[in-house]
Amino acid sequence: MRRSKLILQTAIAGAALALVLSGCSTGSRYYGNDGPPAVLTGSGAQSAEPRVEPFRTAANKPYTVLGSRYTPITTDSPLRERGTASWYGKQFHGNKTSTGEIYDMYKATAAHPTMPLPSYARVTNLENGRSIIVRVNDRGPFLHNRIIDLSYAAAKTLGYSSAGTARVEVSRLTWDEIRSGSWRTGKNSTPVTAPTWTAPAANAGISAPQAGWGVQIGSFSQEANARSYAAHAQAVLEAAGDAHTVRIVRDGALWRVVAGGGLTRDRAAEAARSVGQTLGVSAFSIQK
Repeated sequence: MRRSKLILQTAIAGAALALVLSGCSTGSRYYGNDGPPAVLTGSGAQSAEPRVEPFRTAANKPYTVLGSRYTPITTDSPLRERGTASWYGKQFHGNKTSTGEIYDMYKATAAHPTMPLPSYARVTNLENGRSIIVRVNDRGPFLHNRIIDLSYAAAKTLGYSSAGTARVEVSRLTWDEIRSGSWRTGKNSTPVTAPTWTAPAANAGISAPQAGWGVQIGSFSQEANARSYAAHAQAVLEAAGDAHTVRIVRDGALWRVVAGGGLTRDRAAEAARSVGQTLGVSAFSIQK
């Protein structure tokens, strides 16, 4: 009996230790899972219904992500671009966007580096002609000079959720177009322009472990996923007025995403609470 009890206690202790060492948290919003949903379910998303919404000042300030500077548009200007679209899903589902709203991968939303937030845009897959209206309420993508990140459901509607990316045209709907209802025709005389921003360099944001404490906000098995989340987290923190710099630390087979560094243990614990609340994730202090 005593032997069975000892084995059970050892197993429980081992499981608890494994949970800590893996960098996982019991919080359901912790960024610890790479990749898309295990099963690409659902038929997609219905288009968002455009309406005039005032811009959110905090979400439209210039910001820096992994060493690259972005200056958002702050006027009700038309915008029409062509390029590569990607999509984001379960790693961000349930967490906060740059507008402070909760991201839902099953709604017709999107992230754009410089479009005023919030905005509405028509996105057309140039490979199959499918279109959808999305509400742009987040910043991104910040990889490979992609021009827009759609929600999982929006990407499924456009037919590229399995492929991962597609060549698209993005047209922002102006307030005048929304008020008059002219956006419904789909006609657009705005010339196509090239993006004025570039993605961060391949090695940007990667750092060696630092002395002192920081705040771990994610842990990934793939560098690309760590970079995508780190960039997104930095944009959200800057929009919220949080000065912590997000960096990526290689730790064996993992890529840890850490906010801040060189802190005392107590300061890191305080920062973990504030950063976690801002991002909508479970965060904890770490010596990295």
